[in-house]
Amino acid sequence: MALPSVLDEIDRLFDELVRRPWGAAARQLVPAHVKETTDGWVVDLPVEGLRSGDIQIKVQGRQLTVAGRRHSTQARRQSGRWAQTREEESWYRTIPLPAEANPDDIEASVEGSTLSIRIGRRKR
Repeated sequence: MALPSVLDEIDRLFDELVRRPWGAAARQLVPAHVKETTDGWVVDLPVEGLRSGDIQIKVQGRQLTVAGRRHSTQARRQSGRWAQTREEESWYRTIPLPAEANPDDIEASVEGSTLSIRIGRRKR
């Protein structure tokens, strides 16, 4: 039996890369939904599994940054021994703000699994 050539191995690895799903569905980036209102903008972000205390919102210049961190710990007894699993997940999103956005007029709330951020418009 002949050993595969380097080109055969590259073809096999490429085929595997193309056919394999990229990351778990829960880890894929879901786009932010931004809509303009008469007095500003509303940004909706999915934050499933996070509480309001797990989320930080910052405005620097014309950049709105939203960061989230989730921790979970599970302890279970298995075969007379205790096993503990700790999982930590963090993410952040940076959204450019329009020039008319007022960085001092921002309100945020979490309803269900959606973070809604209201950004006011500068007064002229």
